[in-house]
Amino acid sequence: MRTVSVIIPSYNSAALLEEALASVAAQTYPHRELEVLVIDDGSSDDTADRVAAFAERESIATRYVYQRNAGPAAARNRGLRLAKGSVIAFLDADDRWEPTKLERQVPLIDGRVALVYCDSSFCDAHGRPIADYVRRVQLHRGDILLPLFCNHFLMTPAVILDRAAAMAVGFFDESLPVGEDYEYFLRFAQRYEADYVAEKLFVRSVRPGSLSRRDYALDARVDLATLIGFARAHRDFARRHRSAVNRRIAECHYDFAYRLLADNRRREAIAELLRSLARRPGVNSARTLLRALLPPLVVRAVRAQG
Repeated sequence: MRTVSVIIPSYNSAALLEEALASVAAQTYPHRELEVLVIDDGSSDDTADRVAAFAERESIATRYVYQRNAGPAAARNRGLRLAKGSVIAFLDADDRWEPTKLERQVPLIDGRVALVYCDSSFCDAHGRPIADYVRRVQLHRGDILLPLFCNHFLMTPAVILDRAAAMAVGFFDESLPVGEDYEYFLRFAQRYEADYVAEKLFVRSVRPGSLSRRDYALDARVDLATLIGFARAHRDFARRHRSAVNRRIAECHYDFAYRLLADNRRREAIAELLRSLARRPGVNSARTLLRALLPPLVVRAVRAQG
């Protein structure tokens, strides 16, 4: 049976971390084959005490590591460097797993498949289920690179990795303030095949205070840079899938522009719409660009007429 290293970055999330740790302790996977690595990313709360209490209470090898605040990518990288298991599993401090997650996923890791993910459910900050949350998990197996490029459907705590493959791919990009998981998984999917468990074995807590939700412009710019950079670095992939690649990048520019317009950031929106049209001409982008270029009084008059 394969050993699993569970990497949990935490930053001032002591109370939430207890529930995440409890979901690890509830796993039906043999506890003797687990190790937990809590990487405290510069917290000022009592994270250390709570991890110590968990380690004393549970029969799971647990290690607490403190580092100066450097972000989730650096925390996960620290965990990757310290991990001893042959399988890597990620969990965020404010999320949780269903009890059979590891039991169902780990056997799918083999010489061909190096990444396994699962379907997910969503809850609000109070733990109440969100039935119709906007994000959907697509289920693809084998070569998932093109589907992943076209839709960021992987969530880090839903994923387990073969450790040898993870070491071959390298580490999360610590220069990225957000979106480091998407950039990493694109690199991973470029080299290895994937599989999935079609069960909702991961519960994502949707909290309005996350960095990407506070600053949608930052999130959009990082995602665009990731997509464009990946296409440039992998020209054979971009050439084989030219239409899909251009459509994806054009849609990201368009969606970003739409949000900018809603915030009355017209000049920035116009620039994004022009980039969208340069990638892939489309009626929606052209119409939205025309609306952005027209004076607001003209737009209101046109709407009033019908």
